[in-house]
Amino acid sequence: MTTFNVKLIGFTPNPQTLSTAGALGCFEERSSTALFDELLGLDETARSAKERTVLRNSFGRGHGSVGDQNCFIFSIENLPRLATFQLCLPEYLAHLQQSLRRAKASRGFYLSDAIKASRLADKANAILLQAFEFYEKAVKVGVPSEDARFLLPLGTRTNIQTSGNARELCHLWQMSQGKGVPLVVRAIVEDMILQTKLIAPYLFEDFGVNFESLAWSPAAQLYAPANATIRLLIDRHSAQDGVIPLGWMSPFSNSQLTNILDKAVGERSEAELANLKHLHFEFLAPMSLACLHQAIRQRTWNQSLESIYDAINRALSFENRGIVIPPSIKKFGLTKEYQKLHWLMLNLYKELIDNGIPKSESLDVVPHSLRIFDLLHINGWNALHSIGKRTCLEAQWEIRGVAWSMAKYIKHTLPALGRWVEPQCITYGKCPEVKDCGYYQRVRT
Repeated sequence: MTTFNVKLIGFTPNPQTLSTAGALGCFEERSSTALFDELLGLDETARSAKERTVLRNSFGRGHGSVGDQNCFIFSIENLPRLATFQLCLPEYLAHLQQSLRRAKASRGFYLSDAIKASRLADKANAILLQAFEFYEKAVKVGVPSEDARFLLPLGTRTNIQTSGNARELCHLWQMSQGKGVPLVVRAIVEDMILQTKLIAPYLFEDFGVNFESLAWSPAAQLYAPANATIRLLIDRHSAQDGVIPLGWMSPFSNSQLTNILDKAVGERSEAELANLKHLHFEFLAPMSLACLHQAIRQRTWNQSLESIYDAINRALSFENRGIVIPPSIKKFGLTKEYQKLHWLMLNLYKELIDNGIPKSESLDVVPHSLRIFDLLHINGWNALHSIGKRTCLEAQWEIRGVAWSMAKYIKHTLPALGRWVEPQCITYGKCPEVKDCGYYQRVRT
């Protein structure tokens, strides 16, 4: 089987020098252009020493914006899906990812060294091959590929293009050193940082405060050993099904909000659109790992996640609440086979653990059909924009269901906003998609 391949395919020219010039420009009369030209005029040794000193005393002391003045773009091939989850967690990294619908068993799948060295290696390979065989069988009988993929394991190989600045890449590196993070994830991120260090070593040197946990915009931690706070919320609302509203807050009356929205939407007033960001809604949303991957790429949603280890333990204890079954699987009579394979994969994970393989190194066999909880905060602008996109009839059914549940709650609590919490064609006045389903015309008439 092939291994992952990380390649730095693009970056801001002279990223370290640009960040240094910008830092100097905060304290000098001259512009960053003049300072940049001056730095480039120095010999390599003198420039390197100057940049290290300046970055140590700016970025290294927690002035994170210095680390923002650059961009690095990576193409990563054949990494497992469990790694792309980690890459997508920091809010200020951006991604373009190969669809899981392009997965093929012939490409192979990732298994950790710990599994491959165990007596369960052959069993793991055989069960994961069954998952790919089910995928191909389901598609062949008419199940949409976006539903058939639910049983594919987290070890499924994929490709991704990821871009970000030095500050958020340092954050990603620090996250990936945490307990519970799979070794393959750590290896991929360390390869990314190694390549950036060849271009800009002092943007990625641990000067102290620049690697202080409190300095980052905190990201959800899927691979945390546990998340006691989320677990308490889940236990408190365990009797409820579906998306659970946890509360809302608005500084505006309904009449004020009507005026804001008339200008924000009708006149495209960005000043009024910004006011909508001060409306707040909280939801606890159960979803499959397949759906979660879409949700975490919605960067303007603030999210906290149940630990994947807690989700697996809960699934193994309460089977009927630990699985997501697409409607099309039921429609084509594949439910029993789907459920059997789902539990076969989760019980394989448990067997691996029982045989001494670390939890983090056993995740490759976990299916995307696993149910997990996402604590979501969205604002009023999200209600117009991202919920509008996700309630579109062309959106994937599960994330569409989550979005409609949130939309219905907003409609009930804030009618002035709720009338605009509709598929994007209603708000925009036209369909922005290539395929127009005609929803706007049907509603208008």
